[in-house]
Amino acid sequence: MNRSDNETRVLIVDDVPDTVEIVKKLLEYEGCKVFTAYTGEDGIRIALEEDLDVVVMDINLPGIDGNEALRQIHRKNAGQSVIILTAYATVDNAIQALKDGAVDFIRKPFENDHLVYVIQKCVENTRIIREKRKLEEEIRRLSITDDLTGLHNHRHFFNTLETELTRAKRQNHPLALLMFDLDNFKEYNDVYGHLEGDKVLTKIGEIVVHCIRSNVDTGYRYGGDEFAVILIGVDLNKALDIAERLRTMIEKEELGTITVSIGLAECGAEMDSETFVKAADDALYLAKSSGGNRVQTIDSSFQSEGAHKDAPF
Repeated sequence: MNRSDNETRVLIVDDVPDTVEIVKKLLEYEGCKVFTAYTGEDGIRIALEEDLDVVVMDINLPGIDGNEALRQIHRKNAGQSVIILTAYATVDNAIQALKDGAVDFIRKPFENDHLVYVIQKCVENTRIIREKRKLEEEIRRLSITDDLTGLHNHRHFFNTLETELTRAKRQNHPLALLMFDLDNFKEYNDVYGHLEGDKVLTKIGEIVVHCIRSNVDTGYRYGGDEFAVILIGVDLNKALDIAERLRTMIEKEELGTITVSIGLAECGAEMDSETFVKAADDALYLAKSSGGNRVQTIDSSFQSEGAHKDAPF
């Protein structure tokens, strides 16, 4: 599926070998990489497996016809450009194909130059749409990302938390929240300067990403030197393990006197996002006021500390 930026990839789906060969040679002469299929089933498979710029497909195909193949391709990949090519061109056929998502409709027998022109214009439009989507996605990513740490930002935290709270309650799955901040960070900044402090925050972001499950859990820079982690489908005991691993990894980085105080809460049945955050934040305050470098739930029966502390883990 790998492709170069300038490579044009076209799939021809037609049950007439001569037509396939003519179109294939025309497009290869224009520098295209051409895939071929002779049935609707094979056309669907290739269209979904390969990263294509355009599909050129006959309506009348053995097995699944072109209209049904078009519908199935668009159900799986709504952005795929498909040109219908047929000897049985009627107004009704053309209208139906366009309703099903075709970008153009060409009658057989076709003029070679016209066919190449239509395909080239379709490829240009497809690439413009793709670039627009990439730009929109990049803008969206930047709007929810903290530049310094690479984690999500404060605004996205609350949006995600609301979504995951609703999902957890609907599916009756556990949900845990870590909130933590850096012990002695202000003093570190005073001694080493804000540039070095920014490097510490960047490192913390990397450690958070390492400690959580990719594409499942999410980490956030909540503000300043305070962070949050939403743990999906994780109960309190498992969350404690993750939190302790995070605390230990940061301590082992030997970032001067910097350690972390972590507050942990598991979502209760009656909690909303505000009470959920408050529970984790209260636990964080308890960890901080108890000396720092520890994991704390709001239930003080659990507490973890670094090895240099007086109390045992």
